[in-house]
Amino acid sequence: MLSGKFPLEDQVILITGGSQGLGKQFAYKYFHETKRTKVIVVSRSDAKLKPVVEEIEAGEDIDDEGVCLHHDTLNEDVINKRRIFYLATDLSDFNAVDDMFNTLIKFKLCPTVILNCVGGSTPKLFKDLTSHEIELGINQNYKSVVTLTHSFLQKYDQLAQFSSDYKCHVVLFSSEVSFFPFIGYGQYAPLKVAMKALISILRQEILAPEFKDKVTLSCVYPGNFKSEGYELEELTKPAITKIIEGPSFPISCDECCNKIIYWLDKGYNDVTTDAVGWLLMAVDMGLNKNNNNSFLYWLQLLIGVLANLIIVPIYMIICKWQINSYFSAANKDKKED
Repeated sequence: MLSGKFPLEDQVILITGGSQGLGKQFAYKYFHETKRTKVIVVSRSDAKLKPVVEEIEAGEDIDDEGVCLHHDTLNEDVINKRRIFYLATDLSDFNAVDDMFNTLIKFKLCPTVILNCVGGSTPKLFKDLTSHEIELGINQNYKSVVTLTHSFLQKYDQLAQFSSDYKCHVVLFSSEVSFFPFIGYGQYAPLKVAMKALISILRQEILAPEFKDKVTLSCVYPGNFKSEGYELEELTKPAITKIIEGPSFPISCDECCNKIIYWLDKGYNDVTTDAVGWLLMAVDMGLNKNNNNSFLYWLQLLIGVLANLIIVPIYMIICKWQINSYFSAANKDKKED
């Protein structure tokens, strides 16, 4: 049962990356488990968004189809009547993101929660990546965070003009691999590490009077969960990446979504979805400059210090041996061919 620190009801939710995976699951949960919350689902393509919104609405007593916020006939009556909308936006484009917020302001749909679920990985050795895949990684996993948070903070005063007590909880999605980047994730992990650094800076900047106690910034570090993206990752993931990663037991999107909401509602702003993620966060915190607001953070600090002094050096030797063995075997096979 939720305690009220991250309420679902009476919200305006902006979900980016909402056409599939975790973003779609959040949209479904907010729409079906509330009566008054309004949901805005964002992705790059109208063609993907419209059927997603219609699927979420399936079974509801609704006369018309999913509403696009760019529709010419949209008016205040439709906004008041409907609870779910969609808006195609390329989050790698600063101007497009500015236009998105301008549209929300126009219809007074000022988000009280922003869930940035945009992201994706193409696990390969770095030399095997195409330039398109590298650029896609930058746009999806870092630039989308930059454009979204930058435009939101710049337009905060305009968003707040309709309410004297306007507040917004911004939730960004990183990955467990940001705590421990390793071979095979060159297209993905560096951007998630950069996101973590940006979040640290933004948390200092939102202490400014115009944002203090009005903007909350959380970061989620999910482990593996079943989604279209996860299945595609497994197709390209190098064997050595799977060896270091170990056996994977992905949870469902629904379970992942519920865990995230549970921990956010407990008041934690740095959230993991499994024990491995919690331990990796601990190692990242130990002997480092991080000041996370996470579950049992004081124990994480202690474990992190001990792990960095005793366990990590030994593990990194083992990891290096695994990588050398992998390349030696691959080279041997190449010569034999």
